[in-house]
Amino acid sequence: MSVAKLFGQPIVVVNAAALNRSPWYEVRQEAGKLINDMGIGSAVAQGLVGRSGPSPITEVHNLSATDARVYVLAQQEPGCPPVAVGLLKVGKKNLFHFDNSGRTRELRDQICVLDFYVHEDWQRGGFGKMLFEAMLHNEGIDPVRFAYDRPSPKLIGFMRKHFGLADFVPQQNKFVIFNEFFNDKPIGSSIYDSVKDRPLTARGQSNGLRR
Repeated sequence: MSVAKLFGQPIVVVNAAALNRSPWYEVRQEAGKLINDMGIGSAVAQGLVGRSGPSPITEVHNLSATDARVYVLAQQEPGCPPVAVGLLKVGKKNLFHFDNSGRTRELRDQICVLDFYVHEDWQRGGFGKMLFEAMLHNEGIDPVRFAYDRPSPKLIGFMRKHFGLADFVPQQNKFVIFNEFFNDKPIGSSIYDSVKDRPLTARGQSNGLRR
């Protein structure tokens, strides 16, 4: 079985449970390499590189210890198999947030965008927005309700352009929570009760890859 067959839709959602069942289980080594390679590309793009090499945020072996899920976007050129061009990882963290007045808030099980990357060859083509909006639809949460782990200037610009989010108080933990998060609005929750209930494919996407 080819990894290409995993991409019946442009965007698929992967978590630890998915990797241990069909169709991912049959190609788990190849699928793991695909995700790991994208994680390394993201680390290099963010400058997360030390003396021993890149320090990726997204690695397959870490998925089994968390409820994180990874959204993978694939595209296809004529006559070629689909290739992974984007990755977005979300999961929960316990965070502390300090506002300008010095008040501290503890945010338990805060939903976070942990990694977001579009391959350099595929940037400026609307693929980041496609991937991000698929994630929002699947999670059932507004973008303002997320915390963002060490967002790059590109991601901050992306959030300003597409969602009007720009203002935040810098934190020592490097997470960004936009000020609108603390408005008097109910916090959204996932439309799924557990990881195992989430589909492998993002809902609301077209069934065809770009040809």
